[in-house]
Amino acid sequence: MDEIVILEERANKIKKKFNSWIEDNQNKFFFGILIVSLILRIYYFFLTLNQPLWWDEAEYMSMAKAWAFDNFEYGFLAVRPILFSLIATIFLKITSTIGAAELFLRLFMFVLSFLSVVGTYYLGKEICNKKVGLISSLFMSVFYLNLFFSYRLLVDLPSLTFFIFTALFFYKYLNTNSPKMLYLGSVIIAIGTLFKLSTASFLFAFLIFLLFTQKLSFLKKKEIWIAGAIFFLILAPYIIWGYFQFHGFVIIQAGAFNAPESSYLSNGFTNVKSYLSSFPTYLSWPLLIFFLFGILALLFKLLIGFDFLVKNKSPDTKKNFYLILIFLVPLITISLSLGYIEDRYLLPSFPAIFIIASIFIMKTYDWVKKNNKTIAILLLILLLGYVAYFQLNANDLLMKSKINSYGDIKSAGLWIEENLDENSVVFTRSVPQIAYYTNIKVRDIPKEKEVFLEQLSNLDNTTNPFLMISIFERHIEEWIYPYPQEANLTPIKVYFLDPEQTQPSLVIYRV
Repeated sequence: MDEIVILEERANKIKKKFNSWIEDNQNKFFFGILIVSLILRIYYFFLTLNQPLWWDEAEYMSMAKAWAFDNFEYGFLAVRPILFSLIATIFLKITSTIGAAELFLRLFMFVLSFLSVVGTYYLGKEICNKKVGLISSLFMSVFYLNLFFSYRLLVDLPSLTFFIFTALFFYKYLNTNSPKMLYLGSVIIAIGTLFKLSTASFLFAFLIFLLFTQKLSFLKKKEIWIAGAIFFLILAPYIIWGYFQFHGFVIIQAGAFNAPESSYLSNGFTNVKSYLSSFPTYLSWPLLIFFLFGILALLFKLLIGFDFLVKNKSPDTKKNFYLILIFLVPLITISLSLGYIEDRYLLPSFPAIFIIASIFIMKTYDWVKKNNKTIAILLLILLLGYVAYFQLNANDLLMKSKINSYGDIKSAGLWIEENLDENSVVFTRSVPQIAYYTNIKVRDIPKEKEVFLEQLSNLDNTTNPFLMISIFERHIEEWIYPYPQEANLTPIKVYFLDPEQTQPSLVIYRV
């Protein structure tokens, strides 16, 4: 009975705290944003629950499968950080089936996606105020790139969430000089880096901020060195593992994997230009206009108050500088370091983008409110409603158009697992997907026909070779398409794009 009474008392305390918290109108709005965010994510969670894996997803999951099961082998790449796959390994060990492990991983991604909305609110609130936090968290809750990649088993969404909370706790440290905030931020960014190495780009922003505001005096602070030690201690097991796995410094090898072939500067300029040209698609024109005016206003204030920044005297100037850095540094870092662009790589820049846009939205609202409060409220509702509609519509179109992409690869993998014996080997360009969905030996198709024929001749007499050709992966081997006819191969399973079965999408041949 005593335990029941204690539990009831605790429940009443929580209820009173919640009632006290919810009495604040701004907290009511935040609670509403969280509810909307949850509903959206629950809907798309069930919609995408069984969607096929893409190449990168299958690589992370195949890494996990190799760790989880002794009879499965898979070649690791330095470019793939290990934390996501380690978490997947735990789920595979617990459940022993790939479907159940995927379910738990999707729930994990669901939680991180929701936390990205919460983190954006607190980051906006900490840097500016509650209203800015509310609007920026609303944008993050409906942002189509956030929603879309919340349902892909990739490391970009975890990187975004850990980047947000890193920015939050490091800013708290700068405001309060509390070493605890710095240490907590260091732990968070180290974990985020183990998900995706580019998460560490925040450290460049933080270092630049300290150099301008504190010159080199920050190097005399003990907590800075302790925070650095925490960061490297958390990364140390990964670095040591990488050394034995790849015989070198894994982070340098990872960086070299997708490095641009041309000049870093010219490549970076091209990539930045490409990303910036896509901003109307990312944000919608109304939101982009508010962001542009907002960033120009921050840059102007920073320019005229630069001496205050250097003298470390103006909190507003430091706030503006911090926001500009956590927007620009991820954008520039990813543009310089990769030879191509992908929308998901830019995700860490968007919390700052939404906060900057929200600052100018609230300034505009306050200006209109002085003349007519009703018009100000109506204009704000129209703007937020339009942006939400734009983002949700973009997400819905993207999500539903991609939901069955690579579906035939998954079907083929499951068919192979059911119909081919353990002595089989499948040559395919979809190596990670087929490896993940099956326990059959999988090999990449060589670029040269002669190498392929040599590999066939070297197979054991008990091995049954198969060849899988599909439209889903880029076949750089010019010889591969005419080869089945030349070698008179027998198709044993065919998938089609159309109901009339006139356009094959994937064919499995017995060699």
